[in-house]
Amino acid sequence: MSGSPRCRLCRSAELELVLRLDRAPRDVSYLLRAEEVQGDEAVTLEVHRCGGCGLVQLAVDPDADYYEDYVMTVSHSPQMREFQRRQAHDFVTRLELAGRRVIEIGCGDGNYLGILRELGVQATGIEPSAGFRTLAEAAGNEVLAGYVTAARAIPGAPYDAFAAREVLEHVPDPNDFLTGVRRSLTDDGVGIVEVPSLEQALEHARFYDFFRDHVNYFTVGTLARALERNGFLVLEITRGMGGEYLQALVRVDAGRGFEALQGAVDTVADELRRLLADQAARGGRAAAWGSGAKGLACLAQSGAEGIAYVVDSDPRKQGRITPVTHLPVVAPERLLEDPVDLVVVTALAYRQEIVAELRGRLGFRGTIAVLAAPLELLGP
Repeated sequence: MSGSPRCRLCRSAELELVLRLDRAPRDVSYLLRAEEVQGDEAVTLEVHRCGGCGLVQLAVDPDADYYEDYVMTVSHSPQMREFQRRQAHDFVTRLELAGRRVIEIGCGDGNYLGILRELGVQATGIEPSAGFRTLAEAAGNEVLAGYVTAARAIPGAPYDAFAAREVLEHVPDPNDFLTGVRRSLTDDGVGIVEVPSLEQALEHARFYDFFRDHVNYFTVGTLARALERNGFLVLEITRGMGGEYLQALVRVDAGRGFEALQGAVDTVADELRRLLADQAARGGRAAAWGSGAKGLACLAQSGAEGIAYVVDSDPRKQGRITPVTHLPVVAPERLLEDPVDLVVVTALAYRQEIVAELRGRLGFRGTIAVLAAPLELLGP
């Protein structure tokens, strides 16, 4: 972080020092050569918590060339291999990714890429370390060079899905990174994000879980906030590997549904108006059932021309008047005293109960229209 320290996620200046380690390794992902020992020295590590969004973080960025010469475990233990296989199988199966294009960000030596390919995925990796790219390519993987930023999409985009495992904790600007990921996906793209669990460190007082290589420390809550802030819908977040890791399954939030929602303002209201007009043209009469929020909103938007009254079984609402449309709210028995030919059901949570009462106790044999897009019509 340059200048006055601000939160990496929400940019708040409310950073509280919560942990100080005076003898931390400069780099826990690099093992020294013999000739480098003399120049090695400890650094002070200060861990802060944001008062705005809660993200726990370091106030310093990793070195610019951090990923160029780091040492990452490639001899995965049987336990880790089994964990990765189960995780990848769940990811591919649940999100239906067989045959789809998936980009693994920070693919390292390509071990996980190989698992994805075995599961029938068209998997590509992107990795900044030349050394690890060489290992991954030697194993038969396609690997791109570089970092993911918001400035440009990942080469080959758009991808159907992404995997970012043990990456987000290293990223100086999580907003820039996640925006870059989202811009590299299809509108219905999905992904998996794995990070170390801060809960694990706090639950077991593990001060040694904090080191300079990790600049971000996520709980379930702050991981969800980071993802949602940058255009993802969080499907679930679980803890894996004995609680060590947080695993988030996500989907792109492309505003899906809002265009249709805006369109429904006209289409549903127009359809309801036409239905009422047709009923009136045949000399029929109509009523609505439900003076709750949904009913009031729908009737107000459509105008409710041709509706004689609104039925509601709540005695506290009976005798009142609906806003905007100014229709009387009456008891269900009004249908027996003042019959209609069409009932529009707007109380959707109780639709089955209402239809059953109409067809049963009230003996209604006219048309029932259930509020939907398009309207659902139930004949006699």
